Amino acid sequence: MTKLRVQKTAKKNIHIHNDISNTAHYLKTRIEEKEATGDRHGIALDITACLVMLAFTFESRLNFIGEQKVADFKERRWFDKKVEIVLKALGLEPDFSVRPYSSIKELKNFRDTIAHGKPDTIEVDETVDFEPGKNYDDFDLRGEWEAFLTVDFVRQCSDDIDQIWSEWIAAAEIELHQTLTYGEYSISLIEKPTVFGG
Repeated sequence: MTKLRVQKTAKKNIHIHNDISNTAHYLKTRIEEKEATGDRHGIALDITACLVMLAFTFESRLNFIGEQKVADFKERRWFDKKVEIVLKALGLEPDFSVRPYSSIKELKNFRDTIAHGKPDTIEVDETVDFEPGKNYDDFDLRGEWEAFLTVDFVRQCSDDIDQIWSEWIAAAEIELHQTLTYGEYSISLIEKPTVFGG
């Protein structure tokens, strides 16, 4: 039996924004398929999951650019401050009152509502005119955040964060392939083969 002594080296560059983005894309595709076929079963749940993944996609891309272009970048810093720091490093001054950048705040607010979900009590105490036979059962139990659960809002957020991503990697002068997960692996012989048993 021959035994070899080798030196193994490996390096992994894992960029999670790709995995999160792929999850969001999968959910968006499923939502659009349901919409096309008129299947409404669970679509609001799929939209909720997709919007959360889109928010995560944006922030993980923000962290990636920050790591690449900002000295001593702190991923756990307050969200708005991270955006400000990255935009400054890229030399960009976007208008947050219009798309695509206006979608960031909406998406972040939606994500925060879901991530930090808390009970809410809304009381109604009003005098109304009453007409016999008229239906007054108009008490709406939906939360305000449910207004965002539309296919159009999913498309808007997806398109806008992708447009911002393209702008950012161009401004950062990062090639698309550099944003992908990749690794290196090698084995080098460090001793001549030794034969055991004979």
